[in-house]
Amino acid sequence: MKKILTLLIIIALVVTGCSTDGNTAVTTAEESYIAVETEILKPMNLYIENIMTAKALADKDVYVVPTMAGKVEKIYVNVGDSVNKDDLLFVMDKDDINNQVNQAYAAYEAALAGYDVSVSQIENAKKTYERIEKLYEEGAVPETQYEQAKLAASDETLAAAQKNVEQSRVAYENATSALDNAEVRAPISGVISNVSIVEGEFATSSQPPITIVDSDIITVEFGVPGNMVNKIKQGDMVTVDISAADYTNEAVINSISTASNQMTNLYTVEILLENDGSIKPGMFAKVYLNTDKIDNALAVKTEAVINRNGNKIVFVTSGDLAVEREVVTGLDTGEYIEIKSGLTEGENVIIKGQDYVNDGSKIKVVRGE
Repeated sequence: MKKILTLLIIIALVVTGCSTDGNTAVTTAEESYIAVETEILKPMNLYIENIMTAKALADKDVYVVPTMAGKVEKIYVNVGDSVNKDDLLFVMDKDDINNQVNQAYAAYEAALAGYDVSVSQIENAKKTYERIEKLYEEGAVPETQYEQAKLAASDETLAAAQKNVEQSRVAYENATSALDNAEVRAPISGVISNVSIVEGEFATSSQPPITIVDSDIITVEFGVPGNMVNKIKQGDMVTVDISAADYTNEAVINSISTASNQMTNLYTVEILLENDGSIKPGMFAKVYLNTDKIDNALAVKTEAVINRNGNKIVFVTSGDLAVEREVVTGLDTGEYIEIKSGLTEGENVIIKGQDYVNDGSKIKVVRGE
């Protein structure tokens, strides 16, 4: 543009003319001008576009564990398999579980026998206490013997025995239930994301043998700083781009955390997406999030505003002249800047060439509205 302007200024001075008889030369010079580009000032919607890095997560992530520890006899699924709710995943060795059932039943019977013994002992202790109490009242036995008899007749021992029976009964019922559930089935529909056991290995609840993810709905999660969290709200529209899945679509903010993460000091924002199977948990995404929205704001190209002597200046056209205007600006999006005062709608603003003009400079619009 600078080269074009320089060329126009050079060729603007042209010397022409001669006398009709060829004896006298007459020289005239055209007045110089500055070429500019303009744009009509009109209302527009302004906003700041923020690009956030996010991660795709499965909406549900379920760990499948057996009801009781035992050896795995057969595994029916592999990582990546799709399963429906109640599909068979693996089978526990029933011999191992039977042994545990038998042990639990033996412990339960022992607890019952212990309770019966405690009941008999308490009954005898109460009879002894009644006899010693009378003797104590008559002064025939010392107080220590009386206190010992009273303690032996207490129901606390019986309550402890009863609690032991109840615990043993629950353990036995759990063991029996484990035998009924030796065939471990999928609690939800989804995709097998992890199989951490092999056939013949001992499976426990401390390390879930199988993990299922439900990826029909994908959660896209990212964090925003404190100076942004109050500029967005649940229901705001965003654009989600997941290049690895060739996915670009609009979505809405589903939730915003009310407290920041203690490690990152960021507030977690979640977006839910319907998944056709192409989006895999763990994929990275870009979320285009608009903030600081202003509707129907008068705005010009950011480069149209120049600083002179500490003032913000914009040049508008008046015929073939440039007219200087001092303005007050607001939101700057990087491409456009809000004009709060100093200009009126419909004025023709110089957006290129403004650095070469002054108030009253002669101009020529070479491009613009």
